[in-house]
Amino acid sequence: MKDIIHYIADELVEKVLENFKNTNMHLNDLCELLLADCKEAACKLTEAYAQACNLQLRQDKAGRRNRLSIREKNRERIVLTEIGTLHIPRDYYYDKKTKQYLYPLDLMLGLEKYERVLASVKAKLVETAASVSYAKSAQLVTGGAVSRQTVRNQILHIQIPQLPAEGEKRRCEELHIFADEDHVHLQKPGKEKGKKHQIVPLITVTEGIDTNKKRHHTKEAKSFVDEDFDTKRLWQTVSGYLSKRYDLESLEHIYIHGDGGSWIQNGPEEYAQTEHVIDGFHFERELKRISGYYKKKQVRQKIGYLLTKKERKDLAEKYLQELAESAEDEKIKEKTEQFGTYLKNHWEAIKKRRKKDMPGSCTEGQVSHLLSKRFSRDPMGWSKVGLGKLSAARIHLKNGEKLGAENFQEKKESWTYSAYAEQLMQEVLHKTYDWSITEERTPMIYDLASGTQQVLRQIGTYRNLWN
Repeated sequence: MKDIIHYIADELVEKVLENFKNTNMHLNDLCELLLADCKEAACKLTEAYAQACNLQLRQDKAGRRNRLSIREKNRERIVLTEIGTLHIPRDYYYDKKTKQYLYPLDLMLGLEKYERVLASVKAKLVETAASVSYAKSAQLVTGGAVSRQTVRNQILHIQIPQLPAEGEKRRCEELHIFADEDHVHLQKPGKEKGKKHQIVPLITVTEGIDTNKKRHHTKEAKSFVDEDFDTKRLWQTVSGYLSKRYDLESLEHIYIHGDGGSWIQNGPEEYAQTEHVIDGFHFERELKRISGYYKKKQVRQKIGYLLTKKERKDLAEKYLQELAESAEDEKIKEKTEQFGTYLKNHWEAIKKRRKKDMPGSCTEGQVSHLLSKRFSRDPMGWSKVGLGKLSAARIHLKNGEKLGAENFQEKKESWTYSAYAEQLMQEVLHKTYDWSITEERTPMIYDLASGTQQVLRQIGTYRNLWN
């Protein structure tokens, strides 16, 4: 093995020295050449390692204990990795005890049955597809070695974990939760006419907005979506996160900013500190629209005065009713009455937004940056499942998390914020406290003497690798 490593290393050195002879080469070109040469060497080293492991299994007759018998040698398996395409020779065995055929080398290398793309590459494909098209992701990550359909398949199979909230709970006086939604076009079967869209709710938890910098930034912002667009479960997830991340006793206010939609109004009311605030962007947009119908009557100024100075809901209602009665046509009258109802139903929430100490609106900005930029700005149609998976992946990445091979492991029962929130609620109702749900499971550790023994102990566990 040492001789093979030396040979590959010497070969790489010769290629690098040959590249260095060209003193007129641009830096970009040199980097590409060196990276390609290094990846090629890495592929050869990996193939040599796999071949050595396979040979070790073949020669370890005592270790197989008359259980595994070779049926065919050097069946090639092609696997796409981050360093390139590998050609791996493996022996085909028959297990006399289980009466099954298998590839022990696949067990040793952790290769799943029919796996042609390593999980680390799958993760990179999904991570890239969260920002660009499927086709472009395939090109950027694999140089076009896989199709856009392969990228989509990986998105459908990825498992997005819950955002971790480890360490000591944070203490602060107030939280600002921004809730809004994106409207994304869905694919339509056949030649079905008309528009079909999916609402994608988004919730962002922050500690306010930092105004000390040139450009304002949300403080400690973490965002959440639900793969199935279930708003009830989404709010449960947020509630669980709040309970796990923050010292709720130190919180004086939890402001929920939104446009007054029903799913937003159904936010976490279990906290006494919760107050709803109408998002400034949505309110000002509606107010401007109504004002445009009555250009000579200074409607914006009048409503603003009644909201902030007078704080007279009754006068605002009366004023809007008078406007509606003076409308030029039925459409304008209807729009004015609708705005009047909106103002009446959300009066207190609108007043809170106009308080001097209330941070500026960023619900639209959150949706635009986190969702619309990828899902709804361009004219494209999404499958509901693909949209749910990729939106969850994109939010996971925007929260500063990573995607890796572990995200493609078989889905097991896992800890979730929504389950945590549900348990807390049950504990309150039944006056019992069991914190075991927050404890991590201790992984099983194997101490194996040899590769052959490792394989023998894993047989039965990895049935999906047989045949």
